[in-house]
Amino acid sequence: MTSRRSRGFSGYVAALVLVVITMSLSYVVYEGVRSFDPDKQGQEGAFANQVLLLQGSPDDVLRVVVNSSQRETPVALEVDGASSQDGVLYLDGTGHYGAAPSSLCLPAATTFFSAYAQTAGLLQVRSDGQAWIDGHRAASLSVPIGWNEIMISDASSCMVVMPSGATVSESGPGVSGVPVTGAVPSTSFTLYVPSGGLPGLSQILLVFNDGGYDQIA
Repeated sequence: MTSRRSRGFSGYVAALVLVVITMSLSYVVYEGVRSFDPDKQGQEGAFANQVLLLQGSPDDVLRVVVNSSQRETPVALEVDGASSQDGVLYLDGTGHYGAAPSSLCLPAATTFFSAYAQTAGLLQVRSDGQAWIDGHRAASLSVPIGWNEIMISDASSCMVVMPSGATVSESGPGVSGVPVTGAVPSTSFTLYVPSGGLPGLSQILLVFNDGGYDQIA
């Protein structure tokens, strides 16, 4: 999916969507191309987005890869009106997105956020639900230094154990509501968003510190 950063949607001129469904295991691949008018001033960065729908995961998961023409720092993710600036994002059993002010996990809902690893090593999620780390369905995973996305589904209690041994059980230092994986700032970001269906059913915006945004879906 290719887009140019815009502060308004009036520049939208065309959309071409290609959906490819493969019945290999439990994966469904969704790919699309969306075009916008070039920025008149020519001073704003452009983004190339790839969106994959992975089925068989908590609530189905959208894997989003964002490549930017310049180094960016994402400060918020908005999904269907819910913003990570208000807390940890979640998708509940009714298909509603919201933001929890402090909780990292919720019963009957899937939360998604990122935690910063100061050292490389084993990152663990201890909960009474199901966990994903950096897109892997696992309660523990060896991770590099940097931000790592964590997704926890249907859990009433949870704790994240960082490679350094530090533990995190609620929003605070070292936890970001923007569920990105890797280094920040960067020209490339990967994030995972739980979805109840195809990507076109949700509006996803990635907001950057300079006030611009990338309309992913």
